[in-house]
Amino acid sequence: MTAQLLFFFSALGVFNALLLVGYLFSKTHRSQSDLLLGCLLLMLSIRVGKSVFFYFSPDLAKIFLQVGLSACLLIGPFLYLYCLSVQRGSAVSRYSFGHVLAPLSAILVIGVLYPYQTHTALWGDLLYKVVNYVWLFYLLLSLWHIKPWLLQVRQKPFDLSTPATLCLSIWLGTAVIWLAYFTGAYTSYISGALSFSLILYLSIVMAMLARKERQQNRYQDKKIPDDDAAAMLTRLNQLMNDEQLFLNPNLTLAQLAKRLGTNTSKLSQFVNDNLAMSFPHYLNEKRIEHAKSLLLCDTALSAEDVADASGYNSLSTFYSAFKKFTGTTPAKFRQLPP
Repeated sequence: MTAQLLFFFSALGVFNALLLVGYLFSKTHRSQSDLLLGCLLLMLSIRVGKSVFFYFSPDLAKIFLQVGLSACLLIGPFLYLYCLSVQRGSAVSRYSFGHVLAPLSAILVIGVLYPYQTHTALWGDLLYKVVNYVWLFYLLLSLWHIKPWLLQVRQKPFDLSTPATLCLSIWLGTAVIWLAYFTGAYTSYISGALSFSLILYLSIVMAMLARKERQQNRYQDKKIPDDDAAAMLTRLNQLMNDEQLFLNPNLTLAQLAKRLGTNTSKLSQFVNDNLAMSFPHYLNEKRIEHAKSLLLCDTALSAEDVADASGYNSLSTFYSAFKKFTGTTPAKFRQLPP
């Protein structure tokens, strides 16, 4: 069981990285940085994938070991080109791709003339060291280009939403993976694969935080004028209090925006910024207030009837929302003293 879990977690990063590579390559409006990041992740996935299978199956065919080391040689160059493209904010020149073409050509020639199958010592000793030191060289070369960003981080808060932050995290993650492999002889060979899985998921969490931060700052420079916000609030209260639109269990933000005579984006901005809540929270608040009045006014109504009359299609959803807003159940709410 321990071996199975170890295999699962070490291979998980490779699987998800390949999915991410497919996304980066298939984006409609992909940039050169996206393509270079995809190539970097692909090389890392091949390198780490080889390590995973070799760790659990030492008799793995030599051709797979050769492919894994060949891909490892290109990790550093692709990292360097990616950092360079982000640092410049534009496409790198075609001459810069010599950093990839030169080692690629060399490893292909060596692979044909001196294949791993018949030259195990060459690949397992000398070329293994060369590949890792080339990786280290490009790590340091990349660091030279992104060094100004490191100084900026010390002077102002870390902004998760910038390309520079993503680039720094990619560089740091690649450096940690290199260190895990370089020190594998003193720790464990599989530590590099585990580091890759951990770093990939930390990067995903970081990207989610960045997205949340962008959403929070989405409207900060486009605040709704006070007069417009007051008029929208008046109209919204009219629709909710007089027509009780919230009783429609299928009411959507788009439908409500249409009744208000505005667009979805502006209504979403108003609810989030001016009312300081999400649209589902707003609807639930209105529905639960209505449910509370029904529970107190007509004791003959069952919980199912109250839920249906308050805009809920599901009794379980009604109970969950009621408990969230009142801290008690509908039955106990009826028993509370007036």
